Amino acid sequence: MATRSLIKTRWQKTSRDDEILAALTRCPLTAEEMFKLSQTWSQPFTSLRRVQERMQDLSAAGQLQAWRYATTGQGGARLYYKLTLTGYRTVMQDDQIKPPTKRFFHEISPGRHRHQRALSQFIVQTYLAAHVRGIKVTDFHPENTFRIDCGERPLWPDARFTLMLPNESQFSYCVELDNSTESVLSHKSTDSILSKMQRYLIDLVAAPQSYRVLFPVTGSADRLQHIVDLARNLTDGRSFSPFYVVLLDDYLAHPDAFFRPCFHAPQNKNISLLRSQARQFQVRSALLARPAFV
Repeated sequence: MATRSLIKTRWQKTSRDDEILAALTRCPLTAEEMFKLSQTWSQPFTSLRRVQERMQDLSAAGQLQAWRYATTGQGGARLYYKLTLTGYRTVMQDDQIKPPTKRFFHEISPGRHRHQRALSQFIVQTYLAAHVRGIKVTDFHPENTFRIDCGERPLWPDARFTLMLPNESQFSYCVELDNSTESVLSHKSTDSILSKMQRYLIDLVAAPQSYRVLFPVTGSADRLQHIVDLARNLTDGRSFSPFYVVLLDDYLAHPDAFFRPCFHAPQNKNISLLRSQARQFQVRSALLARPAFV
């Protein structure tokens, strides 16, 4: 307790601390994920050990809190970090601000661990891919903080963000992570992929600006194909399809993820997320397409 009090007294916020706290407003992160993300900062960490030490210091200073994921991998169960209310108020520079959701500072229930780990990986990879191309990620909304009113039940995306390109073009996205826990075609379940797509289509009719909905899939290629087939049936005849589906492992496999042909849309297999912007970034056409899988 004395050591903790001493760290609280001595803690002086650094620019890296600002980056750590800001990153944790988006999603919980492990030290490994924070280390990867730090490569997009002006002063990246040089080793995982330094990340771990700094996050421990921030925890002792009352800015962060940590728990272990129940799922294990190489090296055992990882600690994941969240902000405390104090940390959130530090980064938001507001001593009266309330949490964005009721459970924003709470431990994640074990049943949600797989979902959160995959979502955090997707978010980190998105920031890495943006950094590679000098793209800014703006207007980021964490899970369950962006409400879309459409029909009888609103949508709460797993994330919402905008990519701002160097020429100031902007492209907005909602994220719906698929862990194969929800039905694809059920007409009864409001959590089915069918129900979500239908409600997104309702919103897009009235939305002042178009956006795309990304479905990162943690399961098999068959699951991905079922979701793509559903999107095709719902958007048949439309010139613009808002739904892009991608295997999460494919998205995570390359740092230049926006220009890898890993996405699938109803009319196009194996395309890149920003294919229409390839000329601006001088991306060779050979990188934008690959033979479709069977």
